[in-house]
Amino acid sequence: MKRKNWAGPRRHSAPAPPAVKKTRSAAAAAAGVEEEPPPSGPESCMEITGRLYFAILCQKPKSGVANTHYFCIDDELVYENFYADFGPLNLAMAYRYCCKLNKKLKSFTLIRKKIIHYTGFDQKKQANAAFLIGSYAIIYLKESPEDVYRLLLAGNASYLPFRDASFGTCSFHLTLLDCFHAINKDDGKLQFQRYFS
Repeated sequence: MKRKNWAGPRRHSAPAPPAVKKTRSAAAAAAGVEEEPPPSGPESCMEITGRLYFAILCQKPKSGVANTHYFCIDDELVYENFYADFGPLNLAMAYRYCCKLNKKLKSFTLIRKKIIHYTGFDQKKQANAAFLIGSYAIIYLKESPEDVYRLLLAGNASYLPFRDASFGTCSFHLTLLDCFHAINKDDGKLQFQRYFS
């Protein structure tokens, strides 16, 4: 029996998209069970203050949510690498981020909304995004490096350590906690007004 094509003949059609190959882990393959796709909601979401959150999301959130404002800096503040290094971002970018976040927190149109800085699943961008929001918490919210680091690790989150810019294997890993201690080193608190005014 021939299948009837209800759509009619195709003219000037684009090539069919490639088939999506389903992958299974070794344990799932051994058990004969298909793995479920990653969830569409937040992989992890950490509360920084009552209005400020940091989230790692599977996909870009929908805009127009009444009580929430999402923003992402993954493609805006980008580290310029030398070899296999990927961060941390420099103080000028941290300053730009802090200015942007302060503007959002003080904005009259966002005053009743939760501000969620989100990042995607690129682990290198996750580490840089965590560095920025952690730096903000140390500089403006007067949090200690240890408290910020502990907060960012909540929800089973983990971050790649930064590496040196040399060729070959990395012999020293720089953690987020190391970076937060450096931010906190300037007489207790970094004062951007002193450096960028």
